[in-house]
Amino acid sequence: MASSLRLPVLLTLSLTLASCGAVPSSGQPTRLTAQAAAGEPVLNELYYDAPSTDAGMFIELRGPAGLALSGYTLTAYDTAGTAYRTITLSGAIPASGYYVVAQDSTVLNRTLVNAGADLNNGSGSLRLLKSGTVIDAAAYGTPSGGRGEGTPAPTTGAGSALARVPDGQDTNANSADFRVQAATPGTPNGAPGSGSTPTGKTVLFDLTKREDAGNADWRIDGAYSDYADALRGLGYTVKAVTGTGITSAALGGAKVVVIAEPQNPFSDSERAAIQSFVQNGGGLFMVSDHRDSDRDSDGWDSPEVFGGWDSSTPTSVSSAYQRSLDSGTLFGLNHSFGSSFSDPVYTATPTGSAHPVVIGSAGTGDDVVSAGVYVGTSIDVRSGTGVMGANGKTYLGVNTVGAGRVAAWGDTSTFSDGTFSDGTTSQYKNWGNLSNANLGKNVVRWLAGDL
Repeated sequence: MASSLRLPVLLTLSLTLASCGAVPSSGQPTRLTAQAAAGEPVLNELYYDAPSTDAGMFIELRGPAGLALSGYTLTAYDTAGTAYRTITLSGAIPASGYYVVAQDSTVLNRTLVNAGADLNNGSGSLRLLKSGTVIDAAAYGTPSGGRGEGTPAPTTGAGSALARVPDGQDTNANSADFRVQAATPGTPNGAPGSGSTPTGKTVLFDLTKREDAGNADWRIDGAYSDYADALRGLGYTVKAVTGTGITSAALGGAKVVVIAEPQNPFSDSERAAIQSFVQNGGGLFMVSDHRDSDRDSDGWDSPEVFGGWDSSTPTSVSSAYQRSLDSGTLFGLNHSFGSSFSDPVYTATPTGSAHPVVIGSAGTGDDVVSAGVYVGTSIDVRSGTGVMGANGKTYLGVNTVGAGRVAAWGDTSTFSDGTFSDGTTSQYKNWGNLSNANLGKNVVRWLAGDL
């Protein structure tokens, strides 16, 4: 399904145990009071939202090998709790214990192909029924009429699946049983290499350097809201760094910091705080734009903020700000001064390096095939690895520094969802294009040590 809805309130949802799942006259469904009975299958994994056009979606059941599924059906409900699709199951659960209903023939380990396996993005519910009796149920996101068990599980964001972790666990509470991870059709959830992400890691998006100035709005409640939602769907806590500058205290407890097109320079003390953060195991994602992208007309653009004062514009800079972040020296990744606002649009592709950012989690569809550079700047890799490029130039560079990791990408528009924090929209709606979403998520996962 195409639409993804955001609702501001998380509802505690109750469910029916009636044989046909009917809602009582009060309009509120009654709570399911028992877990799936022993010997019955459970809804084990749902993959319902691809980064672009939905393909390869699936619903996975886990149950006793050889169990005949005659009489079993799956019913999908929209965010309001209205049934919109029923899938009739057939055959039996394979010897693996996993029965995979696949949207199409691209899904690995598929048991049954049915286009209806493409469920609502964002929020919805799914029930497994046997001759009309509810056997298991899952709700995700913030549905206004959920048909799951207990509080809904989180929504995934594009490119990730919702899975029971530990595999097959059913405590009768969707929020406790399900986690966001890379898709693993027909294989155990939460296994090493599955791409499952531990919760509790914080990703910070900097706003101390006017990253929302002018016609840029790289905010987690603006043009990067889809980006932030996708990271939350992976299990990360996402916050903005606000105030007049970056300090060690502001970075305390964070695992990754994203600095997207800074418009003001970093002071010596800020640079020291960021350097210490990386050296001690933090991840830094620097996202720049082309030269002459001075959104607040103070003489600084993002390549200069990352690389240091170019001795030209602004015409005078105090010694405390001249080095700014000095990313080429400290982190081995320099943001080129050779770009301009008239640069062409490129499609960057992997350079041949088998790096985790572009590989993703094998067989799960989160690999990076290509990403858009919508007039950006190239990255000069002084130390580290060039991972993606176009026209003979590198646009994604990565490096390890001390105990930490650093990545640099040459265009902020790549991760834009086309919305502004004031409610208006822009033409930079690129999050769902190419492998842009996978790139944005995989960089953070790698920086956090989860890929």
